[in-house]
Amino acid sequence: MTEEQYQDTLNFTSRLGQALARYGAPAHRVEDVLTLLSRDLGVVGVFSATPSIIMMEFRGEDRSDVRLERVYDNDIDLTRLRRLDRLFNQVAGQEKTPKEGLQELDRIMNAPPRFGTMPTIASFALTSAVSAPFFGGGLGDALMAMIAGLSVGLIATYGKQQLLLPLGGFVAAFLVALLTPLLGSATDGNAAILGAIIVLVPGFTITLGVSELVTNNWMAGVSRLGAALVSALMLSFGVVFGHSMGFELVNDTALPESSAALPTWVRWTLLPAAVLTISILFKAPLRQWGWILITSALTFGTMEASSMVMRPEATVFMGGLVLGCSSNLFARLKNLPSAITRMPGLLFLVPGSLSFLSIRHVMDGNTAEASQVVGQLVMVAISLVMGMVVAGRLIPPRKAL
Repeated sequence: MTEEQYQDTLNFTSRLGQALARYGAPAHRVEDVLTLLSRDLGVVGVFSATPSIIMMEFRGEDRSDVRLERVYDNDIDLTRLRRLDRLFNQVAGQEKTPKEGLQELDRIMNAPPRFGTMPTIASFALTSAVSAPFFGGGLGDALMAMIAGLSVGLIATYGKQQLLLPLGGFVAAFLVALLTPLLGSATDGNAAILGAIIVLVPGFTITLGVSELVTNNWMAGVSRLGAALVSALMLSFGVVFGHSMGFELVNDTALPESSAALPTWVRWTLLPAAVLTISILFKAPLRQWGWILITSALTFGTMEASSMVMRPEATVFMGGLVLGCSSNLFARLKNLPSAITRMPGLLFLVPGSLSFLSIRHVMDGNTAEASQVVGQLVMVAISLVMGMVVAGRLIPPRKAL
């Protein structure tokens, strides 16, 4: 290997790791991919990944090179993740040289978003509308969640990223507070707010953080859980502030706690719409939308059936087990990353709403209820991750991603 080829190998490996971390791959998956890649390219590499930085050491007989790659943005983009997986396979299989891989990597990173601005904003609104019934809300909650979710989508698209969580939570709660008197007792304000901010709650971050702790990636897991705590705090602050201001204007003090919840069959009819809008938000490949629907339906059906005979923690474990097995089976059949079906399916399982509710209780002064919800959050998160870990043993994905 010439010096130029060696540098191309190091450059491609480090930049690929940065791209994978940016578009949704957890730390242990990034480390696995880079280890396999460096081995196939004839370089000994040692890697340590966190959500914000990747540390790499490349060892030779008479030299040692150290690289650091900073991960500035995190965005779930399943189409780019699929293209990165294909590029990894091509370079590792020596169908492309690392130099050609760098050129293709630039094209992937500079490609326009899979979906335009208007479909993305509409997906925020529709995802919020169909999510409210899954939290026990009725038609009135779905309507309020759609209006508030549209506002959150506008903020996410045109606002500053640093203000998205507090401002998105504020606008969602403020609009729900203003709309509640118009719809009366047929609403559940909490369901409407949770539906409106479902895309913002740090459920994925919590799940990834716990999975990284389970796989002994302590630094990455603690870092990600810390980020989830800060996100939940910012979001809760915005919601409490918006709730207070909104109800001051309408001379009320509390959200309604009862609602005409929709029957289970209605949630089943909403499931395809939820999968469609989530696939747009996660920029999933169009050809895989059918597989995402199948995986999500299996997961949701398992949750519904298990909830009749099991405790919530066992129900989430079963959901995680079915989601993990079906996603890994998809990866084996299609030779694609299991994340394509796993990440959309997680929306029906993630414990992010519990983290949001626990901090809201604290900010409202209900510390006893907050402690109880925190305990539920820990158990649900561990149950979910353990279900997916067991799924990985039953049906290995056969791919690092």
